[in-house]
Amino acid sequence: MPPAGLDNLKHIVVLMMENRSFDHMLGFAQSPAWPIDGLKGNETNMDSEGGVAQVSNDADYAGDFTPDPGHAGFDVLTQLYGDPTTPVAQDPSMSGFVRSYEGKTGDPQAAHRIMKCFSASKLPVLTNLAQQFCVCDRWFSSVPGPTFPNRAFMHGATSDGRVDMGIDWRNMSTTIYERLAQNKIDSVIYYHDSTMASTFDGLAGKPDYFGSFVDDFLPACADNDLPPYTFLEPRFANSAGGDGQPAYSASDQHPDHDVKEGEALIQTVFKAIWKNPKVRNSTLLVIVYDEHGGFYDHVPPPIVVRPDSKVWAGNPANSLDPPFDFTRLGVRVPAILISPYIVPGTIDHRIYDHGSIIATALKLLLPNVANSNLTLRDKLANTFEDNLTLQLPRTASIDLGVGAESQPPTPAQLAQPINDHLKAQVHQAVMLEQNLPPAQRSGIDPNTIKSEAQAAAYLQRVYAKIHRKVSDASN
Repeated sequence: MPPAGLDNLKHIVVLMMENRSFDHMLGFAQSPAWPIDGLKGNETNMDSEGGVAQVSNDADYAGDFTPDPGHAGFDVLTQLYGDPTTPVAQDPSMSGFVRSYEGKTGDPQAAHRIMKCFSASKLPVLTNLAQQFCVCDRWFSSVPGPTFPNRAFMHGATSDGRVDMGIDWRNMSTTIYERLAQNKIDSVIYYHDSTMASTFDGLAGKPDYFGSFVDDFLPACADNDLPPYTFLEPRFANSAGGDGQPAYSASDQHPDHDVKEGEALIQTVFKAIWKNPKVRNSTLLVIVYDEHGGFYDHVPPPIVVRPDSKVWAGNPANSLDPPFDFTRLGVRVPAILISPYIVPGTIDHRIYDHGSIIATALKLLLPNVANSNLTLRDKLANTFEDNLTLQLPRTASIDLGVGAESQPPTPAQLAQPINDHLKAQVHQAVMLEQNLPPAQRSGIDPNTIKSEAQAAAYLQRVYAKIHRKVSDASN
């Protein structure tokens, strides 16, 4: 007889945060009582002058990582091997994190900061949820590269041969949302200020695939009205508010945003699900990070199957800049599974990547559909539903320690220069505006948007127009 948790499972909710490695966030929480594969405290990397940088547990919520650590393909291969030209068939040494960050700081000693990690007490929400449910300590990002290709893997188990941060993903292959829709299963992407999925041709102009985190997701939890599959985007920009909206802080945890704000978002999502018993007892919540953001991790990513055998633009399904054939996973990231049917303190040591979410969701939501996989990556990925082993749901209260509370952004945070990821989202919004009638386009030059507040205001305006256009078209 299958566990009751699987019989009762009706909803899978995925919250994907930004740019932090497993060791950076959870490595120092390792203990004899919680034997994850974390840090011993003596792990090191060397800088270009022979200086030794050792891991430390003194990372602060913000301020340590300006400039933004490198996480493009060239940077990540440097971090894995110390030399980006090393063939990926060779086992990574995880020796090049400091030297990679030197390329950003221009200062070997300043680059030692990349070895800073959080103490468990600094992250009470993430750490307590990991310890009181299931942590996966062999979950790797899908690509040794930046945000967009890793989020593409989360949506479609492929990045169509790309490891770049180019803004145009209109030709993205079939996604999990389309596969579920083909079988009459609903799914929704709830976002705060933007989502790259809005650029996918298969989803664009289709209002049922998108919703607001505040206006739609939170009420759906309260009303027991979640779709079978939910994907949650954090807030990517510090917003000054306006047009009837309050000021909001970025919650994605992308450097150098305030990590406490991400803690507050994780807590909000957890409590929204947990406070409604009907939702709590029918939902599996997955908290995961898209990629490591350039931060140190000691576990070498393993080799993996290429997702595709297709050809794009005359090239095989691999990247030419930098050369990469998708046969090795990216750096390890935090991943937590939350359900009342999970035994407290569960540690799952199996290898996962973002394709495992798609594999698990299709297995559970389309149990009678043969060959529902999207690519070879999700077809062969490990699934994690067998962590729901309890016959009766847990009813004890969950301790989040001191918890976390969101705070409005400071003037300095609003004036903060936009990072490359946010800059790419602004350019995506400009591209999306071209689908609006000419009279509704702002005609703004994206290069004039320099600060977080400017980016947030622009994204808010564009996505409000897109939402209104889509909604009106559907009436």
